[in-house]
Amino acid sequence: MSFYQGTSNSASFFTLQRCGGLASIGMALCYFTVALIFFVVLSQPEQAEPLQKIQYINQHQFLVAAGYAIGYLLFGFLLAVMVIAIPQQMPQPRSALVQVSGLFGKVWVVLMMASGMIALLGLHRSIHLIDTDPMLAVTLFHVMGLLTNALGGGIELVGGLWILLFSLAGLQQQPQRAKLHGLGLLTGSFAILTVFHTQPYLKEAFGLSQLVWQLWFGVVLLRQSQQEIT
Repeated sequence: MSFYQGTSNSASFFTLQRCGGLASIGMALCYFTVALIFFVVLSQPEQAEPLQKIQYINQHQFLVAAGYAIGYLLFGFLLAVMVIAIPQQMPQPRSALVQVSGLFGKVWVVLMMASGMIALLGLHRSIHLIDTDPMLAVTLFHVMGLLTNALGGGIELVGGLWILLFSLAGLQQQPQRAKLHGLGLLTGSFAILTVFHTQPYLKEAFGLSQLVWQLWFGVVLLRQSQQEIT
């Protein structure tokens, strides 16, 4: 049943909008928190050997685990809320572009969750193998890094398609939000271009533009929800 049908569903619709707005802002805060953990609080040398990296992680297990849990698992949960919420505020939530974008959004949720669980379990197992089998620990560390980057961080194609397709639908259905959806097109394009992962600064451009897009979209949803209630 559509959230637009009947006054009995109006409270659910407004709640969904608020949840979507809060989730969008929360995703941006996840990015900020993860950057703070891995680039400010932790200072692991880039040129360190794999075994040294594992030993460093062992010394800072809680912070590293928190970073992965926030960056993948919490982000994935908030993403799931946003994927469900944002189509409902569109004039035509069942249009082809909106539905196809939603499919890519749901796939992205699965990839983020899977990446987080692989990272947490892989790191835990690598740490426990340091003393008994250092070579196996390093091999497992490399495999874990490859899987995590391939699924949830190295190439942002799936997330980029979600943002880009939804933004295209937004430009068609909500011309009054052309600037917001235009930023979404730019953000999605940066993400898709990360398939050329050897090119510098594409991931950084995607991350920064997505941060602004999420904050902006979150504020828009919260304001719209408040205006409809009042």
